[in-house]
Amino acid sequence: MISSSRVRALPNSIYVVETSAGSVLVNSPPECLKFLLAEGIAIPHIVLLPPDVPAGKQMGSTGFVRVGINYASVEFLLYANFFTANRTRTRLITSTNGQAARLRSLLKETVTGPTEPELFADYPWLPRECEAVGMFPPLGRPPDADDLAEVVSLESGGGELGGGARVRLENDQFVFEENGAPVAAVPTAITGVPTPLTLAPPLPLLQQDITLQFIGGSDGFDPAGITTCFLAYFGGAGNNKPTLFDTAAYLRLRLGNLGISPRQISEVVLSHLHEDHLGGLPELVLMGEQRVRLLTSDIIYASLLRVLSAMLAVTEEEAAQLFDFYPLNPGRPLELDGRKFEAIYATHTLPTIAVRVHGLCYSGDMRYDEAWFKKLEADGVITPERRSQLIHFADDAVALVQDVGGGAVHTSLTAETLSALAAKTQHLVLAHTSKHALPADRPDLADKIHFANSGGVMGMGDSTPTALVDSARVETLSACPLFARLPIEDRIALANRAVLTNWEAGQVIVREGDPSDGQTYIVHSGLVEIQGRDNSVLVIARGTSVGERGALQGGARSGTMIARSAVQLLGLTADVFRPVAIRMGLQSAFSRADWLWHNPTFGHLAWSTMLDLALDFEPVHLKAGQRLFAFDDAGDECYLLVSGRVELKAGNEESIGELMTVGEFFGGRAALFGTKRNASAYATEPSEVWALSQTSLQRLQVVYPNLVLHLRAIELARMGQGPVISVGAPPDLGG
Repeated sequence: MISSSRVRALPNSIYVVETSAGSVLVNSPPECLKFLLAEGIAIPHIVLLPPDVPAGKQMGSTGFVRVGINYASVEFLLYANFFTANRTRTRLITSTNGQAARLRSLLKETVTGPTEPELFADYPWLPRECEAVGMFPPLGRPPDADDLAEVVSLESGGGELGGGARVRLENDQFVFEENGAPVAAVPTAITGVPTPLTLAPPLPLLQQDITLQFIGGSDGFDPAGITTCFLAYFGGAGNNKPTLFDTAAYLRLRLGNLGISPRQISEVVLSHLHEDHLGGLPELVLMGEQRVRLLTSDIIYASLLRVLSAMLAVTEEEAAQLFDFYPLNPGRPLELDGRKFEAIYATHTLPTIAVRVHGLCYSGDMRYDEAWFKKLEADGVITPERRSQLIHFADDAVALVQDVGGGAVHTSLTAETLSALAAKTQHLVLAHTSKHALPADRPDLADKIHFANSGGVMGMGDSTPTALVDSARVETLSACPLFARLPIEDRIALANRAVLTNWEAGQVIVREGDPSDGQTYIVHSGLVEIQGRDNSVLVIARGTSVGERGALQGGARSGTMIARSAVQLLGLTADVFRPVAIRMGLQSAFSRADWLWHNPTFGHLAWSTMLDLALDFEPVHLKAGQRLFAFDDAGDECYLLVSGRVELKAGNEESIGELMTVGEFFGGRAALFGTKRNASAYATEPSEVWALSQTSLQRLQVVYPNLVLHLRAIELARMGQGPVISVGAPPDLGG
């Protein structure tokens, strides 16, 4: 940095730069507003967003997203400036015109919602109802994205800040100038492990017919709280996988701190697309080591694809391939794994579903006000039937999780409304609020109403049999992709012989350079930080394994492991692990895993992930002149160049290029996009490549969807369809 006095650094690569034009916020990860409020920093009116990372350059980076975290999470900054600073319009600056266009598209969907008439063919009244909820009297209409923000780009002169101040992009820095002289610079790279301000404390789960585990129960403006997001276990915690309702930001860390692997989640119910409910979804679908089953309505899904497309800089078709969509539309119940999901549209500023399943009702963000419903009916905004639907949807629910965020777009904490809601259900749980005080004149409500607290656990209904102790250990082994390859009987046998150890927060578990104790460890609960030799930091949670090599080969530990919270580890001694490892072929996979670990194509993945991938790669040895694949063949494999040279030839056998860079990925177009080979490949000298079959790619699509997106990005860059920042596209070396 040129001047540290002008720059204030906050966690998660957030910077606040003081200029003659005012404060400039550089980078806006989820909950950025909370970080600013926690530090007592006035909300900047200018926000500078990071450039796109070139396709395929950095694992976990695409569009505005870095390692699953969206660094253009600006929605609540806009609300804060507009509604609390006399309708101040926030200036959003991107690097390129392409980014600016994507950001405008994103904000249109998350602020205003979709507007295409064809989407609302079955619900023509819904836009009118959303408009009534979002009505802002000073404007005479709901505010739209253009009211809240001006989106400009450096490419089109948006770096002129006023008052003689300007900002420009120079290599890997944003350089700030005043009157032509540089005064400060901040890096464009996003570094470090993205970490939230708060994590919910883990509490024991209850074994009842419905068990709710709250990741958070607050709103987007509360620095001390986590936005509303919870897990629901039906039929007893530990007996099945929970359903996740909405997705709080920094979700993997927050789940990990509760001792939950994303691979344990059955499905995700997405109520709507406001940032405080959507923030963790990109991370979950990209980095969650599982393929997400997503339940929402057709209208919300169509809007979501546009949001993800803009956020990730991919097509809507590519975004759709990242998860499995299950339509949950009002009036059309969804049967899934023996559970019946029902939905209605809630009263909110953009399409939002309230959901009912197995006696649980979740309102989503809903303004519930029966007197207001009556007025809407009188004004012709809603029909009597719609009014009745809103009033009776939660009737006789075992539990109702209700939004009480207050204001014009949420339910207010009035005695009348709370009495009406409490009468519908056995257990009324108030969420989406930092205000945990009931009306003073109604002490009788205290026995009927609960507030959702971060980490809180609630059980309702009959008690269910306690699960066997070893079942939790089997779940942990099953959450680890490496051990998930084993038959269930082998996982059970390993779970029965695993040794459980406990570690306190801050305790060093193993230290780099220490001799291996011969055990393989799998994180059972809590968060573990791994510090590598290159000063890299990785945070792992339930279902991640370490120490496989030491168990089989001995040697020194290659990194330092520190408990970031209270941690439980499952340990497998060498005599337990070795027979299983031999059957899996791990011994021969170590060298391939080492090679992958140092390959930039697969950077930023945990060692256990590399080892898992190494089992899928098949070495292929080629003689000089030997053909690897032919033009117009069906492409069922892709490759990494390990040694030697490979020449690519067009259909007429003219040379179109030669691969000679160790680690280069090629031949992926046909396998990834389902096309025929557009080139032939020949070894020009003795060479070795590693092949990844289409079957393995299909597995990766489920287990590591982000990796497949990464490989696709590499191919798209070769096809001239890469990111909007040009880094010099490589030649078309397809296949």
